[in-house]
Amino acid sequence: MPRPTLVTGIMLALTILAGCSYSRQLHRRSNLMSYLYPQSASAPQPSLDSVRLRLPLRIGIAFVPADRKASQFGGIESVIPGASEQRLLGVVREAFKSRDWVREIVVIPSTYLTPGGGFTNLDQMARMFGTDVVALVSVDQFQSSDPLPISFLYLSIIGAYVLPLDHNDTQTLIDAAVFYVPARTFILRAPGQSHITGHASAVEVEQSMRERSNRGLEMAMRDLSTNLSAEVDTFKAKVISGERGDVDIVSREGVSVRKSGSIGWLWALSILLVAAVRRRLW
Repeated sequence: MPRPTLVTGIMLALTILAGCSYSRQLHRRSNLMSYLYPQSASAPQPSLDSVRLRLPLRIGIAFVPADRKASQFGGIESVIPGASEQRLLGVVREAFKSRDWVREIVVIPSTYLTPGGGFTNLDQMARMFGTDVVALVSVDQFQSSDPLPISFLYLSIIGAYVLPLDHNDTQTLIDAAVFYVPARTFILRAPGQSHITGHASAVEVEQSMRERSNRGLEMAMRDLSTNLSAEVDTFKAKVISGERGDVDIVSREGVSVRKSGSIGWLWALSILLVAAVRRRLW
């Protein structure tokens, strides 16, 4: 039997190494329901007390802490690195700081939120930071790196390396839910999402997944800011028209926007139509 040639040996090495490459998954997840209602499968009925939002608002914003239970893909201790929280939530703060109805948006570190802490924890945090309105941001990011059936032989001055290529896919979903904490009343919500795909060699896959995780979060936060702006306009129109009878907005002068004769139903209807068109275009 003839001895294997060099080409045959290289092809055999390619096959073996490609087969040794394996799929990798990372799942970063924080769940709003698990945080606010740890003992309930669904949200209970809110307080019947009327909500009065007095302008300008001081609004707190924070990331929901990670779930205690690991996902089927393997959980991690922290959904968002502490150093990145200020930068990511700052995207939303910058988008709304010029609004005349906003006095201040306070970025609250997630270390002040206890997993499964519920409204008891949220009450404590709201009092500590002096805000009755809090936006809770939950994250669901899944990253998958699956080996493709191709590899290449890299020839360098110190030797030859067989480098299989991985297919990297990063899906990021972000959801912001705004609550009036004293009455435990849900005000509004808005989503944000991003999708990144690409390639990286097996030796670079860890770094590539970290970079795409950060980029995916930033893209989803910017998408969230856009959608949140539209939802706020829709919410104000619903309050003015009386559709949200459980909520009233009081101006700087102490006048209810719903009862004010200077803001009519036609103006409220126009806001609803504009918001609907914007969502349709997106």
